[in-house]
Amino acid sequence: MTPLDKAKLDLTGAYTINSLFWMYLNVCGINPKEHAVKQELDRIRSYMNRVKDIQDKAKAPKLDKGAAKRFVKSSLWEAAKKQIEEHVTPKENKDKPIVIDEEEPETSGLSRKRKRDSKTDDTPVKPSKKKKKKKEKK
Repeated sequence: MTPLDKAKLDLTGAYTINSLFWMYLNVCGINPKEHAVKQELDRIRSYMNRVKDIQDKAKAPKLDKGAAKRFVKSSLWEAAKKQIEEHVTPKENKDKPIVIDEEEPETSGLSRKRKRDSKTDDTPVKPSKKKKKKKEKK
């Protein structure tokens, strides 16, 4: 029998005996709330609460330090990778020249970016296969 089980058994016995005495005082017509048995029952209840707290601490989830370390390391690695990707892509776009057509007035920075991307890209645009199928059906 573990010490915790022994304590629970002793407390249960003491509480039972004091509760029976409480009932005896009630039957005799004595107010047990003014008697010393009330203080004894309160003391036993406080000990029972302490035993319950000890049991709850034993059942509480524990931190797996190895798993936590892996989670943090993994998330930091991904965050660093994303940060590197974000810093690389704007630098590549800055190297491309910006060409503005004089025929069309510029409305926003977005149109400038579209023009820059379309002027610097020398590859011809090929229609997708889906569009060809639609043309064949018509």
